[in-house]
Amino acid sequence: MSLSSAKNYALRAARSQDHKEAAELLSKAILELAASIEATDAKIKKLNKSG
Repeated sequence: MSLSSAKNYALRAARSQDHKEAAELLSKAILELAASIEATDAKIKKLNKSG
């Protein structure tokens, strides 16, 4: 789960000639972004509790 993975999926989707494949790649990009946001949120909450 990383922002670079999300970026790579989005770039591959942009280059895809197949609409179904592009939609699947964008879906993967969104899931990667969501996972990254959740991980960052958890880190922030942990820091706030310890601080």
